[in-house]
Amino acid sequence: MRLVPLLALLLATGCASTLSTMQTAKPLARGQIQVSGAVGVFTPVGQLGTLINEGIVQGKAIHDTVRSGEPYHLEEAEAQRLLGVGMALAVAPPGPANELMIRTGLLESNTLDLGLRLSTTSLRFDGKVRLAHGGDPEDDSLPDYQRKSYDLALGVAYSRHVFKSPVLDALEIVKIDDFSRWDLEVPVYLSMDLGDIFKLYAAPKYIYSRTSLDSRLVDVSREGQDVSGFDLSLPAEVTSHFYGASVGFALGYKYVHLYAELTGGYTDCRPVVFGQRRDLGGVTLYPSIGIAFKNPLPLGGRASRSDSPVTPESPVSVP
Repeated sequence: MRLVPLLALLLATGCASTLSTMQTAKPLARGQIQVSGAVGVFTPVGQLGTLINEGIVQGKAIHDTVRSGEPYHLEEAEAQRLLGVGMALAVAPPGPANELMIRTGLLESNTLDLGLRLSTTSLRFDGKVRLAHGGDPEDDSLPDYQRKSYDLALGVAYSRHVFKSPVLDALEIVKIDDFSRWDLEVPVYLSMDLGDIFKLYAAPKYIYSRTSLDSRLVDVSREGQDVSGFDLSLPAEVTSHFYGASVGFALGYKYVHLYAELTGGYTDCRPVVFGQRRDLGGVTLYPSIGIAFKNPLPLGGRASRSDSPVTPESPVSVP
């Protein structure tokens, strides 16, 4: 079966995600629109490190056997470890990802905004609500570039992945119609804005991912044992958990800002594949850069009431 050696590739994008944040904790004003584009690089440093280490160990073993004239044998445990690393890199291959996001504010209090992001592998809808705000009031005592603000917000996001299996389509053996994945993300945003020039932010986050494989594919993988004599079964579902945080900054003024960000954390993904539980996760890094444009004033809106100064009413004297 030409299909059997390539079954592991069907888990591609099963645990990989676009992990960037590209926003601060401060929601947009009502009617304000922001459009941003970014590129990031998914880097499974844990699996890459294991692969390099195994390559060094096996390279030394091959060198020693060549010098001694003895045959080279790959132990079962070492073979399983290499297979696991190879599958992990097939599931979450290192490489770039592009994204385009549009956001808008909804409330006059400037406490809620929503966003839609299209990335290389998924469509993501998210929202965040501001929990706390502090800093300098918006009055005439300070110029815009000196005014500071601090914000805390809670977000939630849902992503739906859109992909096909080019491997099986090329083989024309099994037609895949029901291969789906969705992510649920819960970030907490913290940020400091210095005027509209410099923004520093962080976003601890948790992402739950669930991938469902086509039932016919799962049946074919289980029937492969009758032909090959090995357990080639695939799970009907694969789940993963990402625990990490994004830290970044934005530099610009009013309408245009450049973003630079690093997301790091641990991906936990341990499905039973080919008869054994495989560790397909590990330490993960996602550096990204982007640019954002927004209209200078809310469309038909007014300045934020939550960011405006609160001053006591002056007494009125009656002659």
